[in-house]
Amino acid sequence: MTQNPKCLPKSLTNPIKVLFTDVDDTLTLNGEIPLQTIQSLHTLKQHNILVVPVTGASAGWCDCLLKTLPIKYIIGENGAFFMTQEDRGHTRLTYLKDPKEVQSDLEKLKKLANQLNSKFSDISFTQDQNFRMTDVALDIGQAVQVDFSDAKKATQWLKEQGVNAKLSSIHINTWIGDYNKATGALGWLKAHDIALEETAFIGDSTNDEAMFETIPLSIGVANVEKFLPTLAHKPNYITQEKGGLGFVELANSLVS
Repeated sequence: MTQNPKCLPKSLTNPIKVLFTDVDDTLTLNGEIPLQTIQSLHTLKQHNILVVPVTGASAGWCDCLLKTLPIKYIIGENGAFFMTQEDRGHTRLTYLKDPKEVQSDLEKLKKLANQLNSKFSDISFTQDQNFRMTDVALDIGQAVQVDFSDAKKATQWLKEQGVNAKLSSIHINTWIGDYNKATGALGWLKAHDIALEETAFIGDSTNDEAMFETIPLSIGVANVEKFLPTLAHKPNYITQEKGGLGFVELANSLVS
């Protein structure tokens, strides 16, 4: 088990080209992206650091983020695809799993989710499920508040059915296929010929563990602390502030 993270220093000297980031409870704070966080995204862009969200969010939400934030790329649905913002607002989608399997896998997952709902009646589809292309997301902390122990039991039940399942601060994401946030990030790096050593990652929960394990320079926002006991692979550093304000701390340390 990796050591507990150190406090994020005021200045990081690592030469970073790409900052991968989770979205919910990492860029956001209490469900919103703080003004300071948006300013930091612009500052990082001015310093030629690409910010690439790596999220469990739906394809529809990824498209919206791509068109509203100062970013050019986003990796969505836990590594199933990446999107690129091209000229005149056109969005190009690149699957990182076999496109032929997408629809059949999604139907299988929806059936499993309905079975799970019969066992855990307060856990059901997220409001954005209709905008998902490759996975199923179950709401445990967004529009509803589910007891964390029940959320963990439901996640384990899904794993026992032979599918991937990851618990985040707001969702249980479940999918079929040998991929995760980290394999999605590695696929994106290969496509853009960028070395792993030139990257960093910031996240907040168990859904980010593969990234904490894979990215050499990893950071957790302060709210990751409640998940640390369950993480075999922890971030290297932790911020003082939670969510989007923790992201601001990291941005400042990278450009100072």
